[in-house]
Amino acid sequence: MSNIANVQIASDATVKVGKTSYTLDAAVKHASSVYDAMWLVQEQMLDHYREIGNILIGIQSLFGGNDKAFGKFLAGSDLGAMSRQDRSDAMFLASNWTKVQKLNTAGALDTLGVSAIRKRLKAAEGKASGAGVRKADQKAAPKGKAGAEAEASVVPSVKTEAELAEMVWTLIADNGLDFAVFAKALAAKRKGA
Repeated sequence: MSNIANVQIASDATVKVGKTSYTLDAAVKHASSVYDAMWLVQEQMLDHYREIGNILIGIQSLFGGNDKAFGKFLAGSDLGAMSRQDRSDAMFLASNWTKVQKLNTAGALDTLGVSAIRKRLKAAEGKASGAGVRKADQKAAPKGKAGAEAEASVVPSVKTEAELAEMVWTLIADNGLDFAVFAKALAAKRKGA
């Protein structure tokens, strides 16, 4: 008998999960049923993210683009427990709902989290435009010292390490980047400093 965590597989091909025993065929059918349920949960999660996102977009419009005031308001509300990343994800899904639904209907989203959905959506938009080039790469690079100064002037200021971490986390998610790769690059940069 093989025993993995709380799953036991006997030599007669019965599978025991916790206190429930299955024949091999029944175990496969049960796992398939659970997988189908995961799909339904994903559909519900996307709907919930969209609903929250629409509410947040409405609330944000009351602050006239002042993200600090918007964040401060939310921090003092019942939504204070919601992370900035989750707020960003919800607003992203709500803002791109039609595109997300098209990808989901096409089966391109699988059971993915929002950051993976962002990647898929960006990849689909790149293919649809016929260009595999990121928008940032499409802009002409600034020339000379004036261009470098102009580019440096758009760097947002942060007051704390926590603000910087939140900003970096959002940028990674918004741009569909891999956090692990970023962490390695940051560690390498620190070693070189």
